[in-house]
Amino acid sequence: MTPVGYTFKANKPVYHSRKQDGAGRRIIIFALLTGLVAAILYFWVPGGREEQDVKKSDRPGGSVSPAPAGVEKPPAVTAEQGPAARTVSAPARTKPSATAPAAPAAPAKLPVAAPRSFPDLEALLAKAEAAEAQGQYGLVRKYGYRILASRRIPDENPLWEKTVDLLGRVNIKIFFSDVPFPEKKVSYQIKPNDGLRKIAMQHNTSMEAVQRSNRMKLNDTNVELGKTFNIYVGDWKIVISKSRKKLYLFDGKEIFKAYTVGIGKQNRTPTGIFKTGGKRKNPDWYAPTGKISFGDKGNVLGTRWIRLIPDGECSREVSGLGIHGTWEPETIGKASSNGCIRLTNPDIEELFAILPNELKPVPVKIIE
Repeated sequence: MTPVGYTFKANKPVYHSRKQDGAGRRIIIFALLTGLVAAILYFWVPGGREEQDVKKSDRPGGSVSPAPAGVEKPPAVTAEQGPAARTVSAPARTKPSATAPAAPAAPAKLPVAAPRSFPDLEALLAKAEAAEAQGQYGLVRKYGYRILASRRIPDENPLWEKTVDLLGRVNIKIFFSDVPFPEKKVSYQIKPNDGLRKIAMQHNTSMEAVQRSNRMKLNDTNVELGKTFNIYVGDWKIVISKSRKKLYLFDGKEIFKAYTVGIGKQNRTPTGIFKTGGKRKNPDWYAPTGKISFGDKGNVLGTRWIRLIPDGECSREVSGLGIHGTWEPETIGKASSNGCIRLTNPDIEELFAILPNELKPVPVKIIE
């Protein structure tokens, strides 16, 4: 008996035989197998898809499909790189050769900050310089100390350094002149029984300062009764900065002058509180090996010597410490002495003349 099947294309039954059903199944199976073989050939046979991709890329507007995994593509060459940049690609399915690690980039240099400007104070300095050129030293001091009193300028700023240098030049001119200067000088009339040493001690200065500021010869110690001297009266203090290699001479609370100095090598210059002691012109040097007379090539003290005596806290026990000159001006601004403070010979001679003798000691502070 023939089985009955139904379709929804007609409302009538359709009759099939067993023979017809078997033939249909074989056709379907054959079609499926043929499709499977074609898929295997397309995706798994080497060169199959690549050849199609290459052919497609040969056509105008065509594009190349991505290479299969494991195959390295040759690098692109740009016009900017030029012919020298062309390289040969590695064979397909090979491991790329190792390359040397790139050198670390050098750190970028930070821009150096420009010193801060102070237009109003710079204008004051310009006025002070103009006053110096006209010999108006009182105005120079007025403008210069106003700049420093503002306390707005760091002492490493060029404006601060220029101001201190200007004040130093002018103060020295005032000190070593016989021109009256009521702000800092006194007029002293010679009295009976006066002597040069006595007058110098009364005014906290040196005999040489009195001589030089009143146009006397240095070998002349006679004073004329009734004569008037103009004498600068200072309240002297010294601060020495090892890091800045500077000696600051103060008159009271104001900087009188700054000197560049040499200090001890290997941190041999101690810090602490000292006072000035004996002063010597053309000093002999008592070295560890013995006395070396002034004028001998081995004498390192220059033309003047000012002894420093510990007078309070000190970083270590010291002896033989002093401020002196040098025959080696190239060592100024450096750390090259055995511990003493060095100035050029002209500078130490100037400082020597300003400071009083050991009977009027001057406080000295040495800082880092």
